[in-house]
Amino acid sequence: MYYKLKPQYCLRGWQYLPYSIVDRKLGENLFVDKEMFDTVEMCNGLVDFSLPLFSESIRKRLQDLINGGVVEECQYGEAIREDQKYFRYDNRFMKQVHWSVTGRCNCKCRHCYLSCAENRYGELPHKDIMKIIDDMGRCGVLQCSITGGEPLVRSDFWEIVDAIRDRGIVINQIYSNGLAVNERFLDGLAARGISPELNMSFDGIGFHDWLRGISGAEKKVRRAFELCREYGIPTGSEMCIWKDNQDTLRDSINYLASVGCRSVKVCPIGDTGAWKEGGYNEEHGITEDELYQIYLDYLDDFYRDLPDIAIQFGSLFAGRGKDPDHYDLPGVHADADPEKACICLHARNNMYISVEGRALTCMAISNDEVFTENYPLVHKVGLKECLTDSRYMQLITTRASEVLAHNEKCAGCEYRRFCLGGCRAGGFMFHPGDILGADESSCKMFMNGWVHQVVKKVRQLRPTAVCSKAKYFEEGGMLSG
Repeated sequence: MYYKLKPQYCLRGWQYLPYSIVDRKLGENLFVDKEMFDTVEMCNGLVDFSLPLFSESIRKRLQDLINGGVVEECQYGEAIREDQKYFRYDNRFMKQVHWSVTGRCNCKCRHCYLSCAENRYGELPHKDIMKIIDDMGRCGVLQCSITGGEPLVRSDFWEIVDAIRDRGIVINQIYSNGLAVNERFLDGLAARGISPELNMSFDGIGFHDWLRGISGAEKKVRRAFELCREYGIPTGSEMCIWKDNQDTLRDSINYLASVGCRSVKVCPIGDTGAWKEGGYNEEHGITEDELYQIYLDYLDDFYRDLPDIAIQFGSLFAGRGKDPDHYDLPGVHADADPEKACICLHARNNMYISVEGRALTCMAISNDEVFTENYPLVHKVGLKECLTDSRYMQLITTRASEVLAHNEKCAGCEYRRFCLGGCRAGGFMFHPGDILGADESSCKMFMNGWVHQVVKKVRQLRPTAVCSKAKYFEEGGMLSG
């Protein structure tokens, strides 16, 4: 019996991670051990697996590949294509690039990290954009999410989309304010046969216009959500919470669920960028404890309404109305070894490329020009160099143990092995210029008992709901009483 890889799969490897099966349709991959890799490699239409020379272990692995839909039976000589054969990239693995392709925007958001209303950072010329895309293909990047500014204002937006896809990279998300999401745009996606998630900000019923700085923004983004539902394009959303719009949380989430939005991430506004420059925090900002109380109070509504949407409240709580018997505590690191865990698991697999073209951990630190000037410009040094030996690579492979050792307050903290120092962007905001600084918001989340309160409240509201991290947290003696 002969088998071959199905057309959507190929074999790839990277430095330190040499064996991987890549699903090019989804932009996903699975790292495997040598024996599994050898088994897959023999699925080339030339090896007869009915011969008695194969061990039971190999036969079991072959069956796993068949059951998983990775290989299919074929006739002798039905060879796989050349581009499916093994290729090893001479750089470290980076699954996804989250890319600000422009600093221009058609909104005047009061909280913009990049102060896009003033066009502070502009945008890279077309030739540099194409160079970065070429490098993404050469380094084996699997996915790309496009953001800005507002990415749809670039005149070469569709050229960027086509170039990324031509390199075999899946565009999994496009972040937009929704103002330019119309029938013509959605027809452009349909013509290409792609349906990336459109992640559109929605900042509270009746308050969206104020934060976005222009009249009519809420009406237009609502229309964008409705159009996406009609076209079958998946949507997600992010909602900022500040003093004025906190009472709209329930209605806003239920609205997003009603228009088919798959997920919403709710976060506070950081006192940085345009928000800080405008001095809005004193009148409109909220403290960490006020934020966590808003999240906690909403749980009553969540378990009452069970909205058909996945929600995440920062690092405190995540749940899905369709699956109310399971929830997550995103800020709790269960079974994580500080000596092995990177300072940010997300950043280790997701590079942020700034408007200027710098390789960074995330957008939240991109407006500190003094700090970021030491990080490489991708279009200047090349993505391979960034993923081989660079300050960027040194940062994202830094271990959580260094964060804990760096901050004196972490030394005797009973929660240190659960928080691992918190979010690096959060720490950077509280300690400007110090990427290893303690995330004071995370400190309050643990030390002021908000994690405890969430676990206890969920138990009251949904006794059948379980969370593996909550159990781990409890076993650590942190949920007494």
